[in-house]
Amino acid sequence: MFALTALTGALLLFWVEPLFARMVLPLLGGSPAVWNTCLMFFQAGLLGGYLYAHLSTRFLGSRRQALVHAVLLGLAGLALPVAIPPGWTPPASDSVIGWLLALLVVAVGAPFLVLSATAPLLQRWLSTIDHPSAANPYALYAASNAGSFLGLLAFPTVLEPTLRLGQQSRLWSIGYVLAAGLTWVCVAYVIRHARRDVQAPADELHPTPRADVGAPVGRGAPGPVDRLRWVALAFVPSSLLLGVTTYLTTDVAAVPLLWVAPLALYLLTFVIVFARSGHTAPRLPVELHALMVTIFALLIFWQKSLPDRWAYPLHLGLFTLTALVLHGELAASRPSPRYLTEFYLWLALGGALGGVFNALAAPALFDSVQEYVPMLLLACFLRPSRGPRTGGASTRVRTIATATIPALLLALLASHGFGVRHVLGVSGALIASVLAAVIALSLRDRGPVFGAALAAVVFAGPRVFPTRDSLLAARRSFFGSYRVVQSRGANLFYHGTTIHGAQFPDSERRTQPLTYFHPDGPVGQAFRALGPRLKGRKIGVVGLGVGSLLCYARPGQEWTFFEIDPLVERIARNPAYFTFLRDCPVKPRVVLGDARLTLARERPGSYALLVLDAFSSDAVPVHLLTREALRLYERLLEPGGALLVNISNQHLRLEPLMAALATDLGVVGLIGEHNPGAAEQVLGLDYSCDWVILVKRKEDAGELGADPKWREVVTLRSRQPWTDDYSDLFSVIRW
Repeated sequence: MFALTALTGALLLFWVEPLFARMVLPLLGGSPAVWNTCLMFFQAGLLGGYLYAHLSTRFLGSRRQALVHAVLLGLAGLALPVAIPPGWTPPASDSVIGWLLALLVVAVGAPFLVLSATAPLLQRWLSTIDHPSAANPYALYAASNAGSFLGLLAFPTVLEPTLRLGQQSRLWSIGYVLAAGLTWVCVAYVIRHARRDVQAPADELHPTPRADVGAPVGRGAPGPVDRLRWVALAFVPSSLLLGVTTYLTTDVAAVPLLWVAPLALYLLTFVIVFARSGHTAPRLPVELHALMVTIFALLIFWQKSLPDRWAYPLHLGLFTLTALVLHGELAASRPSPRYLTEFYLWLALGGALGGVFNALAAPALFDSVQEYVPMLLLACFLRPSRGPRTGGASTRVRTIATATIPALLLALLASHGFGVRHVLGVSGALIASVLAAVIALSLRDRGPVFGAALAAVVFAGPRVFPTRDSLLAARRSFFGSYRVVQSRGANLFYHGTTIHGAQFPDSERRTQPLTYFHPDGPVGQAFRALGPRLKGRKIGVVGLGVGSLLCYARPGQEWTFFEIDPLVERIARNPAYFTFLRDCPVKPRVVLGDARLTLARERPGSYALLVLDAFSSDAVPVHLLTREALRLYERLLEPGGALLVNISNQHLRLEPLMAALATDLGVVGLIGEHNPGAAEQVLGLDYSCDWVILVKRKEDAGELGADPKWREVVTLRSRQPWTDDYSDLFSVIRW
């Protein structure tokens, strides 16, 4: 009963996390930071639940605390069902974290807090009753994490593809009532069977030795070093969890499928290590981790990026092994059951600090996403040190000196300017990197020295092989990280890893649209075909970028850009980087805020053309490609108007989705595919791209209807259109 209750409560906890984040995602532009902020809140909620469990158990005693918890479960149920309260709309700025946290507190805070305390309370209650498992209640932690694992996997694979968000919310409320009922059964059992020597508050402050008789796990009272180590061992995997999730969602889509994969692996590591008894961590993950992190360090040194089919498994595998190693150290150092709630409290504190660091501190400290690699290196310092402890100071000095050999050789190469253009530089770097790998692996049983050796290699890479591109600016906001780079005679605007606009600064070509908006591509063809219909009309563009599309404007037209991130507008208006908004024929209006909200305030039938180009890096803004979104666009178009959509994506095949939406809406969809040669891409910045135009009748597309470069989108009968509460990323992934 205790295990079933722990599993049910944890399943609900980790079901509601992606559920509510999915609810709020459309209000915030589909930004990857939405999940990071939500996860930070949930980690803080877990900390609050563990703090309540620790203090209430300590000062109330098991029986009275069980009664209090039963009452709180009932009171928290008054906040159900989980939903966004009416009237909550985000501010039109890049400072939305406070708004999102307040929404989380109001909408889901109370049920989440009470449920999060249930698992440690069940373990503490079990340790106080007359039961054979009372000596080792940590087994319930494995059951709890197994429930969390099931809840996470069920959301993207079963619940989201089959149930609407409203249906899930009602089902979750039923599950909450079930979990509360199971907990009340456990409370009744505790009241009847709890040992008398652990009921009074005084006994909780000074428990008798009987609570630990025969316990196969547990040590003495934890000291300050133990507590600090617990926090550190929980902090690093938590930070890496958010880091690897950002890496995945930035270039694919901010969707639950990619949210839950890292978190499920994170929880699975807890299941594995806490299912073991005793105080020895598994050795195999430690050895595999040393090998994988060394390979990762060498890839960073050589500045090599792997294809996605290798990069994703590498990052997820390295993250999982790192979490397994550090969580293994946590499990091996768990204290006696009498200190159980305190142990979980420090563990939750470390997890919450990891979330706060990535969601709040890192964006303020770094101009780009730089926190991921340092955390991987910090994990190496926390690895178990199992090397020989003999030899004294002289042995330690020789070990440290050996670890610095690769760093000294690499520093020598860098100081003499030997880089990728010199045979000597490449040869020396190859020798040094191989030597570094051998030395580092030989020191893998000495955590701090192993970490220092790899850190030297990682930080030497950019100095040995400096990039030829000139970085003009690096900025970061809630909605993403941005760079302006000068390369190949042009200024390039990067959102994450994807170029979102470029401009040649010379006078002859400064008003020429480039990259995915090149005149020779589908966009240029569409504007030429629709030219007569757009004379003196209003044109709307979702996604500002650097304003490249504005150079298709003609005098007499009215252009409006709908942009969610004020930082993007500031970059686009800075003449030191880009001048499209200054030099193109029409001065546009820029409306800040999520496009679904700002477009809804526009007058119906007012636009002759709407252009949708709102990718975050290479990630799809799912809420802008739903049935409800397409109906909004259709309402804003004048009779005979057109919707032009950029579906270029290296990870997802969006043509079938657009075909399903076109069929659902009863319109015609044409796709233009553009594949310029390598020379055009390098010299002319003319990039491969795919654009779809949706019109009521084929004649409304002008010459595009008869252009052999354009064809009708392919419709699949089995494909359903996405809606605001239904999307299926599996169906569009390029496997």
